[in-house]
Amino acid sequence: MITLNQAVQHEIDKVQEVSQYLWQKEWAERNGGNISVDLTDIFGPAVDISLFEEHALPLQLPISAAHRIYFVKGTGQRIRELRDPSYAGCVLQINANANGYVILWGGNASQHFAPTSEFISHIKILEAKRAQGAPDKSVVHTHPLELIALSHHPDISASSDLFTYTCWKMLPEVRAFVPKGIAMIPYCLPSSEELADRTTQALLDHDVAIWEKHGATASGADVLQAFDYIDVSNKGAKLYLMCLASGYEPQGVSRENMEILKREFNL
Repeated sequence: MITLNQAVQHEIDKVQEVSQYLWQKEWAERNGGNISVDLTDIFGPAVDISLFEEHALPLQLPISAAHRIYFVKGTGQRIRELRDPSYAGCVLQINANANGYVILWGGNASQHFAPTSEFISHIKILEAKRAQGAPDKSVVHTHPLELIALSHHPDISASSDLFTYTCWKMLPEVRAFVPKGIAMIPYCLPSSEELADRTTQALLDHDVAIWEKHGATASGADVLQAFDYIDVSNKGAKLYLMCLASGYEPQGVSRENMEILKREFNL
């Protein structure tokens, strides 16, 4: 196993931190949720991957992902187990053909450790963001309670614009810190290529993608920013549902005042 440099270890420390937030919030039951981080630019000298056992990927990755290096949670591992990132996660490198990988570090949970099945969708998101010129290096998928509950609403879940405004209007900070809004993705089979492609497309234009009746995904410059997008969005959904539970439809911040906020804070 290789030794990680300080910059890489710092990013993995952030993963460890966020993993515990997700568990404490009850957003990560059993092995639900995933975290991935692109470490390529900070990893340091190239590694001779011919010295490591290569494993095939079930799907072809974008060729732009060839040789790139990622931290990722393992399949079947629990988010809470990322308190020890070398046990429940690993650092891996994609091969030259973008159809296989080698594990460089971690994966101590079992002899047959493998990355999460959602890893391929995370790479697609990060590669699409990189092609767009975005600074995004991390993807978080989790199961935030109130956002999922709101995605069951028959009217609000039918529109990304309405879902976004419902969360935005509950607190000015939601409008400020989730400026590109929330995309609603109609229910798809979990871990399917259709879901991966829809999520990738949604996150090119939005800060958060909601998987109807399932969960939320966001990307960011690091894992903390990706977490923040989901956390702040969920605050809006939670406040809205609290008002409904109290027996009234919340008035919310008006669209006119939203526009003023957008203009004044250059959102």
